[in-house]
Amino acid sequence: MPIEVWGTPIYDDKGKVSYAIAAFADITQRKQAEKLVAEYNRTLEIQVAERTQELKTALDNLQTTQEELIQSEKMAALGQLVAGVAHELNTPLGAIRSSAGNMIKFLGPTITNLPSLLQSLSPAETDTFSQLMYRSLQKDMTLTAREERKLKRALIRQLEGEDIEEADDIADTLVDMGIYEADDFLSLLQKGDRDRILEIAYKLSEIQRGTQIINTAADRASKVVFALKTYARYDSSEKMVQSNITQGIETVLTLYQNNLKHGVEVIRNFAKIPPVPCYVDQLNQVWTNLIHNALQAMENKGTLTLEILEEGKYIKVSVTDSGKGIPTEIMPKIFTPFFTTKPPGEGSGLGLDIVKKILDKHRGKIEAASVPGTTTFTVFLPVNFHETIS
Repeated sequence: MPIEVWGTPIYDDKGKVSYAIAAFADITQRKQAEKLVAEYNRTLEIQVAERTQELKTALDNLQTTQEELIQSEKMAALGQLVAGVAHELNTPLGAIRSSAGNMIKFLGPTITNLPSLLQSLSPAETDTFSQLMYRSLQKDMTLTAREERKLKRALIRQLEGEDIEEADDIADTLVDMGIYEADDFLSLLQKGDRDRILEIAYKLSEIQRGTQIINTAADRASKVVFALKTYARYDSSEKMVQSNITQGIETVLTLYQNNLKHGVEVIRNFAKIPPVPCYVDQLNQVWTNLIHNALQAMENKGTLTLEILEEGKYIKVSVTDSGKGIPTEIMPKIFTPFFTTKPPGEGSGLGLDIVKKILDKHRGKIEAASVPGTTTFTVFLPVNFHETIS
């Protein structure tokens, strides 16, 4: 039986201990209580450790789910873009195929007939022929059909004034070549074999223009493929890298080109900014969601204004559309998960919620402002990741 003892000494007149008074107490119940408390503490520590591990596992699972949700949202957006991207690839590929066909058709006869033509020309006429070919390469591709018809009529009058027969047909050929004035080429047009000269010149100009079209179309297709590859790439390393925000936004615009070119004016106000530490894939999803929402708000017709600038310790990116605007009563709800104003099946209501979570991860923030006819979403990202924007 556990006992507790305590006592008090009694002293005599000389200060020596004469005797002592002692007391004894049974502390069995106290020891049992202490034992219960100790066991309870050990149990509590085990439970706390288990709960802590469960919470850590739940947090890890939540983070994984969030990353998968971001990737899923990105792939869903990409799925909506596939038709437009395919068109953006088919258009330059079709141009390449058409131009290559024309070049093959014209190249053989031209190679065969060009040497004899050049031998028949005087040195001065050869120089004029070279100038004709050079001028055809400078053709203004921005002229409308109406403007070309006006230039052709003026050219016909000029040719007729020089007593050149079949002025209408010659004007047709020259305008097709991008030649709108004949003053410098009259010596060739007044020759007896002018039709042969113009035929070879026209075929050469088509071959030259074909190479330009192929080069431009290949660049265009390459840009779309690069944008698609950059957007679809998934970086599982979860490492922050220094990245060019402007390039990321241009990548998204390239993927949306098919939506933009039929009625959306894109205004870019891009200042020169330093690279920003970020998760590139996730930040591209921010630009995708904001641009996609802006185009939907305008029904793919209107003005999309993008602004990038550096303000102090952060980069500011604004996406402004000329749509109907966001009603005041729903503005406080737009970043709420699953909130959407779109019909069932057209939106998950997670787009802006995901945007906000991504920016939280970057220690940035997003603001929205809207009036009828104008809506602006403004993203703030710290230049230095270790500085949080308040």
